[in-house]
Amino acid sequence: MIGGGGMVGATAAHTLAMMGVAQDIALIDVAEELVAGQATDINHAVGYSSGVRVHVGAYNQIQEDDIVVITSGLPQKPGQTRLELLGVNAGIIRDVVGNVMAQGKPVFIVMVTNPVDVLTYVAWKASGLPKERVFGTGTMLDTSRLRVTLANRLGVLQSSVHGLVLGEHGDSSFVAMDNITIGGIPLTKFPGYDAKAMEGLEQEIREVVYSIIEAKKSTYFGISRVVSKVVEALSHADGTVLPVCSVVEGEYGLGSDLVLGLPSLVSTSGVKILDGYPLNAGELAKLAASAKIVGEAIAGLQPAGI
Repeated sequence: MIGGGGMVGATAAHTLAMMGVAQDIALIDVAEELVAGQATDINHAVGYSSGVRVHVGAYNQIQEDDIVVITSGLPQKPGQTRLELLGVNAGIIRDVVGNVMAQGKPVFIVMVTNPVDVLTYVAWKASGLPKERVFGTGTMLDTSRLRVTLANRLGVLQSSVHGLVLGEHGDSSFVAMDNITIGGIPLTKFPGYDAKAMEGLEQEIREVVYSIIEAKKSTYFGISRVVSKVVEALSHADGTVLPVCSVVEGEYGLGSDLVLGLPSLVSTSGVKILDGYPLNAGELAKLAASAKIVGEAIAGLQPAGI
């Protein structure tokens, strides 16, 4: 089920359908005419595939272990940070999660709406579900942007680039530079590596979203592929390592009551943070700074009842 029939929700449904990741995709939105049109249009795109069905859904159709992807909420506007969306989107997410959990079924909730780290915490608190069943897309999109950017700079395929962006999905995210490899070769040892050419990489990864929003008002293609990757991982018993965001309980020296993008194992069992990814002292400091920003945002919502 995808909660939200706007560009992000509809594009995620289209990607899931075209890649055959899910066979039954339900779209739910208060704008029923919109989602009906989106579902019909997507169905016309899968006419040459096998068995994929996209339709308008209802909360009372939710079944045990369904994957509920939440994209509902206001999108980021030109010049606006993700955290500036928090106030209004937190209320929307509480309502959506309340409707989901009113069915009394243990589901998996995947948060996409920004600011995704804080809203994943809101969704977890509102759901009452175990922490392994509620997580967000975290820094997966940032990591995809890293892979594309490095591939372009080095003249290799994106699939040859392995590395992670961690922390907040926002302006305090950071690249774990020491662990980047190109086809198994450490980045600094790869032919053609130029330290000077790498300057500004982290800032470029963080800020490219602003130019996209300025040009086309919103982003949806990249995040839709991220959603399909997460749903695919949740469909397999063997885990996939992804930098999603979920509830932290002391990993990497961090506190609790916090959600952050960290290396995690995603499978049919849900999400589990992997507390063994090697970070140098500078990266640990960046992670702590990112955690402080997200933690303060969460603390600021406490009077609202999360």
